[in-house]
Amino acid sequence: MPVSLEVTDRSGSREVEIDADTFWIGGTKSGCPVTLDLPSVFGRVLEVARDERGRLRVRAEPGLPFPIRCATGNVGGRFENFLDGDVLNVGPALVKLRYRAEHQGDAIQEIDPGALAPAPGSPVGAWYQTFMEMADHLEGLKSQEQMVPAAMAAILRATGADRVHVVLDQDDAAQSFFMARPDDRRPFRISRSLVDQVRESGRVVHVPIAASDPVARTFHSVRSEGISAAVALPIQALGKTLGVIYADCTRDGATLSAEDLQRVAFCSRILATALGNRVLVRSLLDRENGAANVPHWALETASPACAEFVQRVKLYAPADYTVLLRGETGTGKEVIARALHDLSRRSKGPFVPVNCAAIPEQLMESMLFGHEKGSFTGAVQARRGHFEEAHGGTIFLDEIGDMAIDLQAKILRVLQDRVVMPIGGRRQIRVDVRILAATHQDLERMVQEGRFREDLYYRLRELEILLPPLRERPEDLGMLAARFLAEAAEELGYSEVQALSPEAHARLLSEPWRGNIRELRHVIKGAALRAGGGALLASHLDLDRARLPSPGAVVTSTSATGGEAPKAPADAVLGTWKERLEAQEKDALQRTLAAAGGNLTRAAEMFGVPRTTYREKLVRHGLIEA
Repeated sequence: MPVSLEVTDRSGSREVEIDADTFWIGGTKSGCPVTLDLPSVFGRVLEVARDERGRLRVRAEPGLPFPIRCATGNVGGRFENFLDGDVLNVGPALVKLRYRAEHQGDAIQEIDPGALAPAPGSPVGAWYQTFMEMADHLEGLKSQEQMVPAAMAAILRATGADRVHVVLDQDDAAQSFFMARPDDRRPFRISRSLVDQVRESGRVVHVPIAASDPVARTFHSVRSEGISAAVALPIQALGKTLGVIYADCTRDGATLSAEDLQRVAFCSRILATALGNRVLVRSLLDRENGAANVPHWALETASPACAEFVQRVKLYAPADYTVLLRGETGTGKEVIARALHDLSRRSKGPFVPVNCAAIPEQLMESMLFGHEKGSFTGAVQARRGHFEEAHGGTIFLDEIGDMAIDLQAKILRVLQDRVVMPIGGRRQIRVDVRILAATHQDLERMVQEGRFREDLYYRLRELEILLPPLRERPEDLGMLAARFLAEAAEELGYSEVQALSPEAHARLLSEPWRGNIRELRHVIKGAALRAGGGALLASHLDLDRARLPSPGAVVTSTSATGGEAPKAPADAVLGTWKERLEAQEKDALQRTLAAAGGNLTRAAEMFGVPRTTYREKLVRHGLIEA
């Protein structure tokens, strides 16, 4: 009985038929009967075998630079049963396996669909009927607002779960659905730890008995909500994860068995297929109707100060030119970079952001270009770099002004030749990527001082977009605050989005917002938490905790070690724009470090950057030792 494979990789789509009890799938030079066009992989990748009952089994070759995923998780080094028609994600390639039954003579045996239904009262009768009704129901539904509740109701009927939660990722936002027995759709608290674990790993998480699970029983949400069992798994279609489906029990002693997990997984597969078909149809219609010209949410503005940069984003997005985004810290450079990607022809490809200031210099080359196994101490296996991960899409190099001068030459080569060389490798790897870069630094001054390569500077500035600070676009403050309030309501589980009172809006307008949009986001989310789901008042805004001084002001603060922190001299803000910015940043670092009592993690949160970035800034300004 032959096996039919539908293969989709960088070279296109094709069908392959193999008549063998066992065979290998490998790279282009592996000599395997089925080959895939995979970057930097030439050996065997996946073994397919048939057991004594004729079922397919698969296992992965150890040491691969990428995981091999199916609907229920990653494929490991041991043989696992594989369902007819399942799809494997083999790095950037897709492989669909199907049985190909042999014909017996010229007659094809017909099966009465009614014969598939189990007899009344049989153990599988109830859930089989439930899932068949669900599949028939989904076929007639057009929107995900109808599809998701139908799937959730089927899970509650067919399993022992008391509650079901579904979150769908779309357009830089998330949409959540809740349902509890019998038909309560009010939001409830879930185990965020389990959901986050599924997001990070892409694998199924099953906690049949929470009280006996050494990890799950330590989660605060499990204890506070009385969760006795839970399951969470990704919703996958069209080669990507659309969201996460979560189900749990809150009755004492209730459990979720392996059969319950299988039924939730089956339900997830049906829902994913319906959602994937909807996404595919919508993308085809959008393409016909020219929907690529619909503005990204980040380009919605009422401010005249933003008119030029919005026009440039719309103009530059379809092109493949390198774009340099410039503006103060917190003005939303990564959001605009995502808009350039989403509005480009590469929108279906990956978007890979890289913070050049947050990665230690000794690791940056390996992170960007990858490395081979054994190329340096600790390189226990080969690793793809960010440029390879962004193949077919966009890579965003944030804070590129902080990149070491030696590494700048290698970035220049990628820009010129579109090839990368992993550390310890002997073969160049061609990559198809669009490069976007961003900085808040004065690159012209750095070029004059020899801290930034002039040839790289001109390569990056093929196109340039300058983002205005928030204080120059007050007309957008209310719109941005409303968006951040909606995000906070989603994260905090509020059933309704909070309203911003007129007094709070007036107070926001009076602020200088030296941290720009990032600072506004932190202030609004903190205020939403303090408001507890009610209207957001001016008293909920914590705006005086770590306010930066106005230019030219002399400040005195208590240092982390006691006494007074050094005063900022009056002439510290004079001179060039770069010198003024550096003086303001140093003073902000001193003040946040003092306010946090020397705790770097808390100070970094107040400053609005990751802890590693915050510490590197302290070292650069000489405030702490390296």
